[in-house]
Parts: sequence; C-alpha cells; structure tokens
Amino acid sequence: MVSRTGFNIMARSKRLRECEITSLRQDPRSNSTESEFDTESDSEPSSEPDSQSQSQIQEQANVGYDEIVEIVDEQGNVRTKRGVTRAKDVWSLPGGEKIVVSCNKFGQPVKKSGGILGGWLGTVARKANLCPIHYPTWKKMPNSFKINIINLTRSKFSIPSKECVNAWILKSVSRKWKGYKYELKAKYKVNDQTEQQIASTVPNEIMPQQWIDLVRIWFSEKSELYSRIGKMARANVKTPHTTGSMSFARKRQEFEDENHREPSRIQFFASTHKQKDGNYINDTSKRLVEKCMTEVAKRSVSSESPDAIFQLENEVFGKLIGKEQYGRVRGYGLGPSPTQVFGPQAQFRFMDNAEQNSVELQSQMKTMQNNYESKLAEMQQNYDTKLAEMQQDFQSQLNQVASMLQIFARSSNNLGLCTCPR
Repeated sequence: MVSRTGFNIMARSKRLRECEITSLRQDPRSNSTESEFDTESDSEPSSEPDSQSQSQIQEQANVGYDEIVEIVDEQGNVRTKRGVTRAKDVWSLPGGEKIVVSCNKFGQPVKKSGGILGGWLGTVARKANLCPIHYPTWKKMPNSFKINIINLTRSKFSIPSKECVNAWILKSVSRKWKGYKYELKAKYKVNDQTEQQIASTVPNEIMPQQWIDLVRIWFSEKSELYSRIGKMARANVKTPHTTGSMSFARKRQEFEDENHREPSRIQFFASTHKQKDGNYINDTSKRLVEKCMTEVAKRSVSSESPDAIFQLENEVFGKLIGKEQYGRVRGYGLGPSPTQVFGPQAQFRFMDNAEQNSVELQSQMKTMQNNYESKLAEMQQNYDTKLAEMQQDFQSQLNQVASMLQIFARSSNNLGLCTCPR
C-alpha cells in the first residue's frame, strides 16, 4: 500500500496472516528449524518480559557515543561535533540541523551516527503521541503514525532517501515499541492482581485510556498464547550473541572497515559470539564454528580464489544453521531479506563489486605506473643535471690545467734564455 506522501507501507497478505494464526495454535517448536544451532537474532527483545535469557540490552537514550559526528544545516553546511553525543540530545538540536547518517547497501544505518539514530528511535517508541501502546500489534498501528515517524526521523537525521531506509526505520521502531510494551508488562502485571486493579494504577508517562486498553490486551487469551510462545522460543536459543547494544549492521561495517572486505557468515558468527577474552560464549557456538571450518576444509582446494572460499563458507554455514526465518537472515540484522542477501540482487551486487574492484585495481595500477614514470623522469632529469655539472666541473679543471701548463712553459722559456752559454 502506498501512502499519500509516497511512503510504501506494506501490508501482509491474507494468506500469510492465516498461516501466522495457524502457527500460533501449534507447538512453537514444530515451526523451528531442525538445526542444533538455533541462534539469537540481532537486537531482538525477549518475547516474554520476565525471561532471563535475554543477552542484549537495547540501545538507550542515555548511551553516549564519543566520536566525531557530522551535522548539516539547511544551507548544506557541514560541521563536526566532537565529544559524547547521546541519543536523547537529538531532540534539542537547533532547527534545521540534522545528524548525518550513512547506510550500507541494505539501507541499514552504520557507524556511530547509526547508533545514535537507533537509540533515538527508542525514545520515539516510548512517546504516547507518536507510538500509542494500546494497539495490539504494530500491524494494527495506523499508517498515519508510521508516516509521521518517518517524516520526524528525516527532520532530525540526514539519511539516504531510499525506500529500504524507510522500511528499516519502521522495523526498528516496531521492535523497540514491542520491547517497551514487554517492559511495562514485566513491571506492572503482577500475578495476584486483577485486570481492574492494574488498569486503575496508571503510570505518569502514559495516557489513561491507552493504559486501560493495554492492560485489557494483556489479559486476553491471544496475548497469553503469545507470551507462552515467546518464552519457549527464547528457551530454544542455543547461541546468544555478544554484541551488546551494537547492531549487526554496525558490527559488520566495523569488520569491513578494519579488514577492507566483507566477512563470511562463519567469520561474522565467530566474531559476534566471542567474549572479550577471546573465548566463545558457549560450547555450542564453538562447536558450530569448528564444524563449519572442518566442512570447508574438506570441500575446498588450495587453488580456489578468496571469492570462491567466501561463497563456500557462506554455503556451509547456511546448511548447518538450518532454514532461515521468514523475511530474515541470520547475521545481517534488522532489514535484509533472504532475497536481498542470496537472490538475484545479491548476485548483481557481487558482480558490481567485482567490476568495481577491477576498476579500482586498474586505477591503482595506472597510478603506480604514473608514479613510476614520474620517478623515472625525475631520476633522468637529476642524472642529466648531475652529468652536466660534472662535465662543466671537468672542463673547468681542464682549463685550469691548460692555464698552468702555459704559465709553466713561459717560465721554462724565460729560464732557458737566462741560462744559455755566452
């Protein structure tokens, strides 16, 4: 569905919704992959408020990012801000100024400015006038709120005007909005209190009617079913990651900046499942990496190119990890779909990257050749100059010797006249 402002707000098909409802009534474990290595997705809040298995803390508004941030004004002038920048400080930016955010090929914000954006969207998700909490699901949230969120975000951040970026913004707010509702449920839904008792105690930051409607949702049969499914799903996670509040997109960009190449899925999994001391978070994660590398070693040959090894590692990891969840790809974070990562689009990007690398290599070779020719010309010029100086110096010395010989000859003649016999 395309809104009046041009933003594409996608709605799920009736068939998909029916499948979703059917899956809720089944055993949650029956829909999971058969892999022994169930992984935790990036920045995914616990589906059950009191779950103890949540290994990640969401980006908060008071988290500071001590790095240079670029800010652009309405005239296009860019200034840099050094020092700690907090996500909640974005609300107090002078009118017309925006924080510059760069995105990767999937439209995911990266680097520190991407972290600020993610944290700020967390504050948006907690504002009742922007994200009302009384809607049962994000899908039920009216499109007017979603469009307003995109417009508000673009008034605070200078981000690429791509549809995939808009989609990421809404997905990020959706996840944080759900996390906020879980947080409220964990804090206020006490087991021995009735619906009426909880509804009568309205938190200061929440609108009364929204609170009453939210509490009513908590006590519904469907909400209880979701809660049980979420608790069981979290219990099945065998390989929690260790990236903390940093998104997979930012972590992946960090790897690319340091290594000047994209990590394979095995490499990225290993880097996001190790603790600070270099040890894996658990034996399951370690066993998965070792099993992947053993399989890669069996199937690879020494003559294969780095690109071929990269593709092989991704293929082996995909088979061992099992089937991907609908619309998600493990290790890529919020946003990219299997079609974007593995489909024709990915192949085109791979070809484009190969062509770009070839162009860059040719450019580097041309630069090296020009530098060589320039150095050679400079050496030739220096040689000619030195040779000319040596020739001039040698000629000067010859002139001096000739002059001395002439003086000596005249002296000898004079002496010969004086000593001749009478």
